[in-house]
Amino acid sequence: MLKGKDIQLGELRKDYFTNRIVLTSSEKNESPKLRKEDKHIAKKKSIEPKCSLCPGNEKKTKPADMVLVQKEGALIKMSDEEDDPVKGWIIRVIPSNKPAVTPTPEPAYSDRPLYSEPSHGHHYIMITSPNHYEDFTKMSIEQLINVLTSMQDKVRGLYSQKKVSYVAVVMNMGKEASAKYDHPHLEIITLPCLPPIIEQEALAAQKSMNDLGICPMCSVINVEVGGPRQILATENFAAIAPWASSQSYEFWIIPKTHKTSFLKATQKEISDLALIIRCTLGGMSKALDTPPFNLVFHLSSEKKTTRQLHWHIEVYPQKSRLGGLEKGMGVYFNQIKPEQVAGELGEYSRYELAKIIGIK
Repeated sequence: MLKGKDIQLGELRKDYFTNRIVLTSSEKNESPKLRKEDKHIAKKKSIEPKCSLCPGNEKKTKPADMVLVQKEGALIKMSDEEDDPVKGWIIRVIPSNKPAVTPTPEPAYSDRPLYSEPSHGHHYIMITSPNHYEDFTKMSIEQLINVLTSMQDKVRGLYSQKKVSYVAVVMNMGKEASAKYDHPHLEIITLPCLPPIIEQEALAAQKSMNDLGICPMCSVINVEVGGPRQILATENFAAIAPWASSQSYEFWIIPKTHKTSFLKATQKEISDLALIIRCTLGGMSKALDTPPFNLVFHLSSEKKTTRQLHWHIEVYPQKSRLGGLEKGMGVYFNQIKPEQVAGELGEYSRYELAKIIGIK
């Protein structure tokens, strides 16, 4: 029979902004030891992959409407001609060959309970590197800065289009994370309305500002920075394992000060963001042995609206599948507590930071 002191109780936690329920495990998992760099070299195929996103295969995709090339130390933005794609690119943005939305949808309106409307929008693939094996977990800071700056430009341009209420930016890495390609890429998709989770966060932010006079994410920053769930912090950003993480090893990257628009981030902030993304994703990759993952930008809509939120990035390593409790009840079971996640990912992320900035 177990004695009282041997019984470890789990917890029921609630999300910062919504009533989403998360059950945490009662057990503490054994933390992996920090591996040396030479023991964590990505396995590459001896033969280069036949990939439509790789350099040399530009004619296998639709013409790019944004191409970034580097000439004589300067970055130049170009676009493909119909039968003459730009060569020597470092970033390429192409229309998706299987778009989730389209600029010219078929009219399809119907009322509830069988509600439908035309799926109007734009769907782009941003090829984030010419190197098939250079994803965000290995990417140079300079290239990651180029990606984030190009993303700003593309998202800003899409908000000038008609019938665009929201621009979603996501990265799916690995087949288990629903990636369309093995080659590293971002998906940029416009929507005619706010996504439900973004709307929930924005409404929670608006209510908190009206009732308490403070942004709820700023409250989170005040509680979490320097605390047991902090993974890494830079001058402008903090990475945390959220209190009610819905998945194992989930973490967020949040501006430390109140920011509602990613498009207004300065070059200094973009450089700092590139650093913390690279260190935390690189640390996650080493800690969890290169897991598939989803990375999602939670951004405010740039349309004139009161529904603004403190923008941030959420990362979901795919370590386990959702079960009936999650799918059928909306109650999540997390097998590892965020405090332990912060300890593990923090150790690996600091190791990556020291390696990048040259600390011995």
